[in-house]
Amino acid sequence: MVSIAILAPKAKSETTNILIKAAKKMFKIVDHVPIKEVALEVGEKMGILYKDESLLDYDYILPRIDSKRASFGYQIIKMLDFFHAKKPYPAESILIAHNKFATIFEIKKHNIPVPKTFYTASKKSANEIIDLMSFPVVIKLVGSFGGKGVLFVEGETAARSVFKTLDVLKQNLLIEEYIKNPGEDIRGIVAGDVIAGSFKRIAKKGEKRTNFMLGGKVEDYKLTKEEEEICFKVAEAVKSKIIAVDMIKDKDGAKVIEVNLNPGLKAMVKTKTGKDAPEKILRFCHNETKK
Repeated sequence: MVSIAILAPKAKSETTNILIKAAKKMFKIVDHVPIKEVALEVGEKMGILYKDESLLDYDYILPRIDSKRASFGYQIIKMLDFFHAKKPYPAESILIAHNKFATIFEIKKHNIPVPKTFYTASKKSANEIIDLMSFPVVIKLVGSFGGKGVLFVEGETAARSVFKTLDVLKQNLLIEEYIKNPGEDIRGIVAGDVIAGSFKRIAKKGEKRTNFMLGGKVEDYKLTKEEEEICFKVAEAVKSKIIAVDMIKDKDGAKVIEVNLNPGLKAMVKTKTGKDAPEKILRFCHNETKK
């Protein structure tokens, strides 16, 4: 019997439930494995246990490791790497995807267009950097997610105030070029060699951040061939066969602003261009068990 473990936070999110429902159409055994309840064993023998059973008994592991559980999740995936378990990405992908500068750096190494970005841990250097940029600018905490920890700063005085606060809080930050757009971005989800789904995100009135959890809405959107190619290149750069790629378009084309190893599907399945994403993701996982 073909089996899959969905490795996710203990509380089942709507996306986790969507994936479980899709998995049951293709796998005989579908289990939700809470990340915190996994135990790693190193001694006379090595193992990865959940309820005294080995995760290695599953034919495929689909991780949903968020930033809160990235440290422990990294160790789980690293051990799964050691045992050559089938899953969409190695442990290294967690280090890349959960650090916004590491993400931008790896993407740029693959000649994928990104906004001009600076990374600093110093208020002094941050103040020097803004002299090199035009306003507005985007300031991000390195581990921000879901639109949280992302600030749009209109002028120099406001920027210096933000730097002072973050210096007190000992926060490293990204200072990013602001790409003019009408409060929109596009997301494509890669599952192996196919685009599992795509849609456009539109910020609510008075808000520049487009995230669905912040009140943004979604619309159907089919990626262009150029945008599809960008998504596949990003997947290669981040070393993940399943990944969401967020892009903003300007006069020069699409630029990648973020990636997500754990793409939310609640909004996507409400669109025609994304409603089949869960099934395509799980179909990819099922096909991987045959290799």
